[in-house]
Amino acid sequence: MTRLAALDLRRGRYVAHSSSLTTDGLWIANGVFDVLDGPADDRALGAAVHRMLDASRTGVPTPDLRGGPSPFAPVLDALGLRSYATYAKGTRQVDVERDADAVLVSPTRNGGAREGFVGLTEHAVRLTDPGDEELGAALRAALDRSH
Repeated sequence: MTRLAALDLRRGRYVAHSSSLTTDGLWIANGVFDVLDGPADDRALGAAVHRMLDASRTGVPTPDLRGGPSPFAPVLDALGLRSYATYAKGTRQVDVERDADAVLVSPTRNGGAREGFVGLTEHAVRLTDPGDEELGAALRAALDRSH
């Protein structure tokens, strides 16, 4: 089963969040996240993202994205932000996908609220069953490549 998570760096804070696959085939934020304030070492970053990957699910109901709150609302609320556009401004993101023991870590380009974070797959790194520290080092390197 494929699992999806991301690690964002926004104003010196790391935000790890999990996504789940809906019955309609959309990946959406599932409300599971962790905010790491201040400096975090590779082990802490890797552990946070491993927790997010473990929280990823498939077959969740597709929410009403037009009439209901954003699936990303819990993160925005925790950070005291009103909109995803505000969150995205100046944020760097790394996408993480796990399938069995293979983990793909991909930097992104920030396209703002309109375009979202666009994967830079040519810079993706594939790891095999990484520990927290190895995953954290790959995440940090990918954040450096994100823009």
